[in-house]
Amino acid sequence: MNYFFLQKDLKSKKHLITAMTIETTILDFQLSNTFEQYESYMNAEEQQSMFKEMGVKTFYIGKSLDDPQRATVIFQGPENVLYDIFMNPETKPIVEASGHIYAGTKITRWIS
Repeated sequence: MNYFFLQKDLKSKKHLITAMTIETTILDFQLSNTFEQYESYMNAEEQQSMFKEMGVKTFYIGKSLDDPQRATVIFQGPENVLYDIFMNPETKPIVEASGHIYAGTKITRWIS
């Protein structure tokens, strides 16, 4: 799914239409804390504000029926945004602050 944005070029005073490819990113990972603690962290106003600034929406946060220390999160936003943040070694402490165990995370990415 492509989203189109109407932007105004201030120099020419013309309106431009910009297309953006949307990526759905699915993370499957282990937790170092309880699922409830992780979910609370992810739904906190500070985290949601950060996601909003990046243009990312959290569509699903779920826990495994077979393993309560395993979670899945589905995000949707501009292509590569979430993946690039997750793959950046500097963001590892931020990711792990939620209880998300960085090592072993399975990432699946889809575009539309």
